[in-house]
Amino acid sequence: MNNNKSIYACYEEIKQREISKLKEKVRAVGGQYVFPKNERPIVLVNFDLGPADVSVATVEIQTISDTEIVVVCDFAGQQIKLRDIVYGNIEFITDAIPARTFSQEAFHISALSREDLEQIGFDASDVDDKTMQCLANKLGDDYCTQLFWSSLETIAETMKIPRK
Repeated sequence: MNNNKSIYACYEEIKQREISKLKEKVRAVGGQYVFPKNERPIVLVNFDLGPADVSVATVEIQTISDTEIVVVCDFAGQQIKLRDIVYGNIEFITDAIPARTFSQEAFHISALSREDLEQIGFDASDVDDKTMQCLANKLGDDYCTQLFWSSLETIAETMKIPRK
């Protein structure tokens, strides 16, 4: 920082760095993050009536007139202006967003239970586990053959997942 700058200018520089880091982290998790209720960061916000602690529920990047802005909302959905968040507190939001992970595990789509059979009118009370497993395997094979690939493509496009 330049020694000729006012303390206010230095704080503004720090805040802009905090906002840049937050924007980077939000982009890394897909442009939006919703905090679980028990993991919401608390930030100090300067309101007209005085400062108050605010629980942050969501943060997202919006594009308005070709400009990306970070939108932070509290638990009631009210937007919190970044300029009103006290210096050093934006980092609390950034740190509360978990790192994006890319595991190699498979993600389960569905499960089959005896209750599912009952719901469509079958008596599953005497259906043993081996029969249930066989039914689940056949249902999975049928799904993969008939719907899986077309549904996967349609939903991935809807979610704007880019193609190679």
